[in-house]
Amino acid sequence: MTSKMTKDAYENPDVVEGYIKSNALKPKLFELIENFSKTIKGKKVLDLGCGPGHDTYKFSELGFDVVGLDYSSEMIKRAKSLKDIENKPEFIVGDMRDIKDLFQEDSFDAAWVSASLLHIVEKDVSKVLEGLKKILKEGAVCYIGLKGGIQGAVIVKDDKYGKEIQREFIFWERENFERLLEKFNFEIKEVTDTQQGKTGGYPTNWLNFFLLNHK
Repeated sequence: MTSKMTKDAYENPDVVEGYIKSNALKPKLFELIENFSKTIKGKKVLDLGCGPGHDTYKFSELGFDVVGLDYSSEMIKRAKSLKDIENKPEFIVGDMRDIKDLFQEDSFDAAWVSASLLHIVEKDVSKVLEGLKKILKEGAVCYIGLKGGIQGAVIVKDDKYGKEIQREFIFWERENFERLLEKFNFEIKEVTDTQQGKTGGYPTNWLNFFLLNHK
């Protein structure tokens, strides 16, 4: 599960405002979203671990019907008021480990899981993937962005969002996560390795998985 320290950090209104200034007002993945959106066959998209909703709104602006889900009620509160657009997304407070019970089978044509699964401990990641299998349609596409490197959990203390907080991040070795995806019959279409930002003062290596769902 997500550690209590991590959830507490993202429930702090000051931290959420700092997060928005750092990420939502300076979005980093809009070009990636636009490219990913071209592979979606359908209109229903789930932004899993949506935070304050900046990526969620981008999918909406591209014409998709989008649901953003996050564990933090404070993040969802701010997501609802982040932008005023005609095609407004739906936002839900929820635990990503429970998505198979929160949504009906075959509900979505795509899932966007960007920098959120990295807060789920290894033993619980299978629950999330099992849920994705159920709620994604046959042939649905999925993006998962993770921190790569030495396998395991790292607790990071910083004040990058204007207040000193502690969060737990789960790092994955590429081969280990690939094996887990194959166990759930996700077809790995592409994996890219990029470096962006820092974690605990060190450059972050990102693993970007582009998947196709098979029932």
